[in-house]
Amino acid sequence: MRHWRYPNHLMLAVPWPVFFALIAVGYLLLHLVFTGLYWLDPHGISGVAGPATSFMEAFFFSVHTLGSIGYGALYPSSLLTNLIVTLESLLGLILIALITGSTFSRFSRSTARILFSDMATVQSYNGLPTLMFRVANERRKTILDARIRAYLAIDERTSEGHRMRRLHPMSLNRDCSPLFLLTWTVMHSIDQHSPLHGRTPQELNASQADIVVSFSGIDETLDRPIHAHHNYPVSQVLFDQRFVDMMQEEDGEDQSFDFANFNRTQRCIPSKLA
Repeated sequence: MRHWRYPNHLMLAVPWPVFFALIAVGYLLLHLVFTGLYWLDPHGISGVAGPATSFMEAFFFSVHTLGSIGYGALYPSSLLTNLIVTLESLLGLILIALITGSTFSRFSRSTARILFSDMATVQSYNGLPTLMFRVANERRKTILDARIRAYLAIDERTSEGHRMRRLHPMSLNRDCSPLFLLTWTVMHSIDQHSPLHGRTPQELNASQADIVVSFSGIDETLDRPIHAHHNYPVSQVLFDQRFVDMMQEEDGEDQSFDFANFNRTQRCIPSKLA
């Protein structure tokens, strides 16, 4: 609902069908308003079929004016009508500029199209319990200078007893990549410096913990920044599970990339957070 207070944000945030529907509804309402204004002077439009301007004649006269189509048989013939025509022509220039700008902004906006795995896992890796999740590039174009940040969002109480939502940064084994084309398995070692160290799944669930992830990079084609974010509540963190390898061997030598394993997990050796 906050978008309605900021029309420019609304026009950029809504889907394309809603975008065109809003333009069509606004266009119709505007013409209805000016149709009523033209009706204030029923003899202000010359060339009408009857003794006075009809609703349909006033409506299509408004369409011709706003679109700068030009007049044929109908034309303004009174001071009031000419003033309304002047106002509508000015408003038409402004609206065309605004709609053109919004449409261009939507077309030129870069979209991240980053896919995050449905679940995160906790497993042993190099002797340490490690949080892992996967990221994939759906663009089929290289993303330059890709960066990932992860945070533990958790409810905590201060020494005064105030309840607060805190964000604790989580160091990653690799948080940047000069080129990102296919997939990326992001890992966070749960050592003594980790905000997850010593916390049980039950404690994390009671504190409404979330793993908040942000992604940023540069679109190689448009040379513009792109952003994406995702969060994993504790219910989406699988303990003692690991992701199935996406590289599959064939005939003992050749390897193939199986994207169907992107979200697949399997049981592994139990690990502890502490």
